This record gives sequence, structure tokens and C-alpha cells, in this order.
Amino acid sequence: MLRELNASGPRDATTLLLLLRAEQGLANWDEVIRTAKSLEKLNAMPPEALESIRVNAHVALFSRRAHDLKDFARHWDEVPAPERTHPKIAAAAARAFIRLGDCRRAHRIIEEALERNWDGPLALLYGECTDEDALERLERAEKWLSGRPGEAELLLTLGRLCVQRELWGKAQSYLEASLATQPSQAAHLALAGLFERLGRTDEASRHFRSSAAPGLTRGASD
Repeated sequence: MLRELNASGPRDATTLLLLLRAEQGLANWDEVIRTAKSLEKLNAMPPEALESIRVNAHVALFSRRAHDLKDFARHWDEVPAPERTHPKIAAAAARAFIRLGDCRRAHRIIEEALERNWDGPLALLYGECTDEDALERLERAEKWLSGRPGEAELLLTLGRLCVQRELWGKAQSYLEASLATQPSQAAHLALAGLFERLGRTDEASRHFRSSAAPGLTRGASD
């Protein structure tokens, strides 16, 4: 009924707001995005609220559609370019591509988003999913670090990338720098795994124990 009213005449903000709530309740995320865009044109809601609605709708859609790589890639290509670089949208899409086995596409999405809007948790995601582009990612992340020295998430990512390239000494330096900047469970676990691979069992055990300490963040930041 609401859709019929909206389609039959001028777009009324009150009707659109009711329609938005209805579509959210029905989890019709495509319609939520379309209705939010219509409300934006009418200046019917604060921009920040509409952005949050669109972001959450995109993330929910990604979860629903991330079962087939070709289908999801087609859906991603339909997302407006300005929205693709939003950190939460980029992170959700990257995780979906990682689950579907396309690490390279995930990395490119993260790069594009970080170049436009820097986000620590998104930078952390850049070190996940082993792929043949680890050296390329390492070089790019080191360039980022030159402009963002001492950023815990980026240091942790660099450590993980060095592990992928078997650059053990460099990996240890980056991971310890991440811990020194901001202690995190993820950095302790990464160091524990590194020391295990090097046969340094006492140091590995120490970091495994430290990773269980109360008050630590899960990643470099929550």
C-alpha cells in the first residue's frame, strides 16, 4: 500500500519515512537503500542518519549475497563508487570476497578505501588472507606507515605481511612495535605464532599467556 502511494504521486517525505521503516522491518535492503536516497533528495533526515541506514543495508545485503563469487562480484560492481570507499562497506565487501576465495579483489577494495578514507580496522584487514601479492601489499603498507608512524593496526598488518613473506626479523620488529604502541590480543597471538615457527617455544608460550590477559583489545583496536 505504501509503495503504491509513493509510486502514484509526488514523493512525500512522510510516506517515504513510513516506507523506510516498513522495508527495514521486512529486511528488504535494496528498497531501504532506494528509499534512503529518495529521502536524501528531500532533505528529510540528517545526512549522518541516512548514511548509517545505507551502510547497514549494504552490509546486510553483502551477508545475504556472499554465496557465489560471480553473483557477489556483479552486485559489488553495482554499488555506487562513492559508497564503496566507506570503511564499513569496504570491510564487509572485503570479508565477503575473502570468504569466497578472491583475496586479490578484497585487497584492491581495501586499498581504494584506505587511500580515500583512512581507517585502522580496515588497515588491519589488509594483512589477512594469504595471497601471492604479499610483497606488493608489504611495500604499499610501508608507504602508508611513512605517513602514519606508530599506528598500531598498521604495524600489526606489516608484521603479518612479513610473516607471509618469511621475513622473520622484520616481522618480529613490526609486531613488537605494534604491542609497544597499543597492546592487543592479536599482536600477542601473532608473535606467539611467529616464535612457534622459529622454534622459540618459551617466548611463544609467554605471548600465548599474555594474549589471555584481561583488558586487551581483540585487534589493535575495537
